[in-house]
Amino acid sequence: MGVIRRQSLKHSAVNLVGLGVGGFSTFFIYPYALEAYGLAQVLLSVGMIGLPVLSLGANTVAIRFFPKFQDKSSGHHGFLPLLMLLCGLGCAMAGVLAWMFWEPFAAMLESKSPLLRDYLWMSFPLAFCYITSSVLAVYSSNFKRIVVPSLLLDFSQKLALPILLIGVWQEWVSLSGAMWGLLLHAALVTAGLILYLNRIGEWHWKPDWTFLHPDLRKELIQFIGFGAFGGFALLVAAKSDLFMVGSFQAVKAAGVYAIAAYLATVIEIPTKSLYAASASSVARYLAEDNRTALEKLYKSVSINLLVAGLLLFGSIWISIDSLFALLPNGSELSEGKWVFLFIGLARVVEMGTGLNNYMVYYSQYYRYSLLSLGILAATNILLSLWLIPILGMTGAALSTMISITGYNMISIGLVWLKFGLQPFTENTWKTVLLALVAFFFANLIPVSGFELADLFLRSGFYVLIFGVLALRFRMSEDLNGLHGLVKEKLKKRKK
Repeated sequence: MGVIRRQSLKHSAVNLVGLGVGGFSTFFIYPYALEAYGLAQVLLSVGMIGLPVLSLGANTVAIRFFPKFQDKSSGHHGFLPLLMLLCGLGCAMAGVLAWMFWEPFAAMLESKSPLLRDYLWMSFPLAFCYITSSVLAVYSSNFKRIVVPSLLLDFSQKLALPILLIGVWQEWVSLSGAMWGLLLHAALVTAGLILYLNRIGEWHWKPDWTFLHPDLRKELIQFIGFGAFGGFALLVAAKSDLFMVGSFQAVKAAGVYAIAAYLATVIEIPTKSLYAASASSVARYLAEDNRTALEKLYKSVSINLLVAGLLLFGSIWISIDSLFALLPNGSELSEGKWVFLFIGLARVVEMGTGLNNYMVYYSQYYRYSLLSLGILAATNILLSLWLIPILGMTGAALSTMISITGYNMISIGLVWLKFGLQPFTENTWKTVLLALVAFFFANLIPVSGFELADLFLRSGFYVLIFGVLALRFRMSEDLNGLHGLVKEKLKKRKK
């Protein structure tokens, strides 16, 4: 994992800075503009949910088919124009459908979320920019370029959104002005990624339709159909919660939900680095039928992410009450405590199962996952419709946990049946046990009533115990290798 680890470390550094900015914004800015924050998150979620369908699967085609098109001298046989064509066609078809069903949907929102009704139209240009930018960022990963696209696509939004919402909070700009600012930022990100690809010499805009011979064209069309709707079903299962909370409850409730869910996204920060760095390797190993390398990568990513996920989840959950008590409007935000628990557990399960989703999507067996994805997406929506009226936002989080966990269990089964591979080792179960031991002892520390002291003491003790145990019992060779590297550098500096 040498190259992947180096890329991951650089990407993680960007994510850690983004975590600091995002954490500060979540705790000290967004609570003062909950309605505006909830509205922005609901509008942005449309692009996230619609990415696979509105791009006609271009986000997965960009990785899955690049090895077949790769040829620098020919501009990769017009692969980039093909991806952009898919995005354009997908968004155009979605626009027609939205126009046809706009009135009945708007009428439903009129009584339940009138503010969302007034701004819902903005979700379409936002979605177009987000989709185009996401596909360009994924395309860049084929050239081992993941840091700058991450800065543009993710980190810049963590800066732009709080700046806009400070304006709303301080009444420097109107809510409408902030939403227009969000749209302008999305357009600038797309332009920035285009300029970046041009700078690294990978902005090839000459189509090569002759390269699409009948067999390749047939394979591509089949993958687009299955991949687009399969990816859509997965994102519905994982991302529809926020949209449904905003639609069936007040937009302000969506803001509380989004803040609690943000805490859960902290857990999955390591996944962004490892997945971005590993996806192209998965596609290559599958194309080469290199099972040995694939299994090594599969197990390595699984244990690395499980250790990271349990470390972050436990450190937050053990001090969750103290954390909410420190926040502005803490009593109101504390309603999201159980949202964090359920979504956080779902993220840990997803991290522990590793690359199974990528292995199914980028192989010839991607069709097998479509039915299960559809069932899971429908289950998530039906559970949300049932549980949100009973449990409120907690019901949406519980539905999401069930959907994500179920999907990953099915994906593990598919990978085992088709490849004879599974992500778990003896260290998997040991890691879970060590996390429980660390949580047990850290939880023995009594709550003093001084929230800041409680947070640092209890969370810090959990991290210390779990970290020492994980290193002592060598749960992850990569983690121990990184620890040894840091020790060597510190020794050299002392000399």
